[in-house]
Amino acid sequence: MTKMEFLTELQRALNGRIGSAKAAPHVEYYQEYIEIEVRDGRAEEEVVGELGSPRLIAKSIGDLNDQNSQCNFYGEKALLYGKQILRYGEKAGKKCAQLGLEAVEKAKVWFENL
Repeated sequence: MTKMEFLTELQRALNGRIGSAKAAPHVEYYQEYIEIEVRDGRAEEEVVGELGSPRLIAKSIGDLNDQNSQCNFYGEKALLYGKQILRYGEKAGKKCAQLGLEAVEKAKVWFENL
């Protein structure tokens, strides 16, 4: 398989899974990798062959994208719930407000680390 065949198949598979905007950086990465290896004296077919199936690569990238989307969803929910606790806590008194504030801060840290 040539570089162009590999990249075309990868692009098509990624477009169907994560969309063209998210696919572009991944395709660029593989294009640059292949070009660097070829410049270093390796045969294009050898480099492409070692990468494996572009469809399998696209599936792996898509699965990771799905996991990240799910983590973002849960992080946003945690932040929302923390804000609700804070709001209810303010009505109930300072101790509850402090618990709510701590929940919001923990959710922010968790969400930012995704």
